[in-house]
Amino acid sequence: MEEEDDFDEILNELEKQFEEGDEVEEEEAPKEKAPKEEEEPRGREQSGKEEDEGELFDDLDELSKMAGVKPKSAAIISALDSVSLCSLCTLSEVPADCFGTPWGTFAVLDVSNRDPEQDAARLTELFKDLQIVLIYNRDQKLVARGYCNGKGGEKIAPPLILRRMPNLESYLVGIESLKELKEKQTAVSSSSITKEEALSLLRQIFKSDF
Repeated sequence: MEEEDDFDEILNELEKQFEEGDEVEEEEAPKEKAPKEEEEPRGREQSGKEEDEGELFDDLDELSKMAGVKPKSAAIISALDSVSLCSLCTLSEVPADCFGTPWGTFAVLDVSNRDPEQDAARLTELFKDLQIVLIYNRDQKLVARGYCNGKGGEKIAPPLILRRMPNLESYLVGIESLKELKEKQTAVSSSSITKEEALSLLRQIFKSDF
């Protein structure tokens, strides 16, 4: 089957890189945006206002970033199970603690000395077509953006992402610590899995789906 062959090819390439000690390089390319309409109907005046507010919010986030304000918390969200996402983080060398929920998995990222945007780009660049959402708290503002193939896409309203993951929201806004989050939910840490184990787990999990 083509999907199985593609997956085997990815894992075989990862095994080769791991054995040779090669590092995976990151590549980033701008994502094309859909062209804006020249004229908007009158009935969309409110929508236009919301877009203006969204652009202002984006500008404030960029200003905070330019000013050197680092995110105080960050996480990625995926439709994968926690073990699979954790294994991908291990292979991508992205430190993370992964938590499973009925609505998907979220992985809390290490922001102490790492850039979550670079980690999201690295993860999705290594694993082609993997789609995740990065959400972080910078300067008391929650920002969410989709990532695929190493590129960040359009920003997403955080409430749409967090409404079914209240524990994650509590962590991101500082109500709960990572330690308290782990006391409420079982977590799988990327540091607890070796690259060999991650490859083996992914082979077992994905081949069972074919």
